[in-house]
Amino acid sequence: MQTMLAIVGFVGLIAMVILLLKEKTSVQVTFILISGVVGFGLVGLESLSHFGLHLEIGKALGIKGDYFGLKELSSFVKKGVMSVAETAALFLFSILFFTVLNTSGMFDKIINALIKQCGKNTYSVTILTVVVAVIAHLDGTGASTFLIAIPALMPIYHKMGMRPTTMMMLTVSAMGVMNLLPWGGPTLRVAIITNQDVTELWTRLMPIQGVWLVFCLILAIYMGFVESQRLKKLGITLDNSKQSLDSHKEITQETFMLRRDNNFVVNCFLLIFVLVLLVFAGFPSYFPFMIGSTLALLINYPNLKNQDKVVKKASSSAIMMATTLLAAGVLIGVFDKSGIMKVMAGLILNIMPESLGTYLPIIIGILAVPMAVIFCTDSYFYGILPIVASVGAAFGIDAVTLGIVMVVCRNSATFMSPVVPATLLGCGLANISVKEHVQATFFYAWIISIACLISGYLLGVIHL
Repeated sequence: MQTMLAIVGFVGLIAMVILLLKEKTSVQVTFILISGVVGFGLVGLESLSHFGLHLEIGKALGIKGDYFGLKELSSFVKKGVMSVAETAALFLFSILFFTVLNTSGMFDKIINALIKQCGKNTYSVTILTVVVAVIAHLDGTGASTFLIAIPALMPIYHKMGMRPTTMMMLTVSAMGVMNLLPWGGPTLRVAIITNQDVTELWTRLMPIQGVWLVFCLILAIYMGFVESQRLKKLGITLDNSKQSLDSHKEITQETFMLRRDNNFVVNCFLLIFVLVLLVFAGFPSYFPFMIGSTLALLINYPNLKNQDKVVKKASSSAIMMATTLLAAGVLIGVFDKSGIMKVMAGLILNIMPESLGTYLPIIIGILAVPMAVIFCTDSYFYGILPIVASVGAAFGIDAVTLGIVMVVCRNSATFMSPVVPATLLGCGLANISVKEHVQATFFYAWIISIACLISGYLLGVIHL
């Protein structure tokens, strides 16, 4: 019976991955649909005991009372949703907080000031690209980062004859660094699946994040050299005079009316205040953003009508992620809390050579970037990480360690993947094809991924 349950679990997760990759349904619908089919299907099979057919599904899963019924399914779903509730709250209020700061013009002001200081040499442009991407990706949302960074940087690359593929490569590399923040999607997913506090997980990731940023700057300097040599071969010479290259991003009347340039300094201090509370105060991770979003709204938009406009502006992204997380809670409840993941891992252990078990983090780390091209973020973390964690537990490998390996090694390629919608947006804004982006970025993303894996081991963050 355990083998049959494992096969049911694998079929369910494979179906989920296929639906996500084929974009047949939304993430939320996919999670709830697959969970519902598996959950109610097993309840139906277990109920055949009333007609004399005893499959003993509950006993095989180790459920108290040896029965898998509607009551048990309800309990598993409740536990799964409760496990993601705090994370959903974190994401809702972090999106609102950064939307308020972004709408006020705080990030635009910083980025435009940096662009005006950019000298006419390739090194300053490539380094600037990393800095702009880091600032723009503070909110952890890929689409908004591309919408802020690419229109601001494109005129510079165009006027200097530099390739937009270089701009995209450096932008997504820096975005990978910032995706490790506690309100970044991948880190949130790992925290949910490994049942860890997201702030504690981020604290553990901080050393790798610092080293990774250095790698990005090294890559920026190297690509500055590559672009410089390329321009020389093409016979294009650049003087060192500074040139004002303002963003050509169009500003609508409503956007202009919501700008609050006079509050720039106050907003900067507010951002620092929230981050200090998040790291050092010991509050639940969502609480500093509740305080921050409240103060940001009161400071920048004391008028209720304007507050409603900004909240509505944030609502699309917030609702999308919150519903995804809650739907993921249903998936976790049906597959993990019920014990299905354990029997799936047991089946893998029976067929996997024992000698490979101790090298599982290394194998997963090396394969992370190629897998990122194939699997979207949700199918990678929700479909693969739970199984990997269950298998690793049999070899004494901490689930959090495996989660860290997967999130660190994949993040360098998250916005290179053609199955991540934000990638398509970025390529469209940069006027390049996804194929050109992958060809230009893949090798460097993989090198950074492996370098971060090694750095994590040397820093003691990853235990192999």
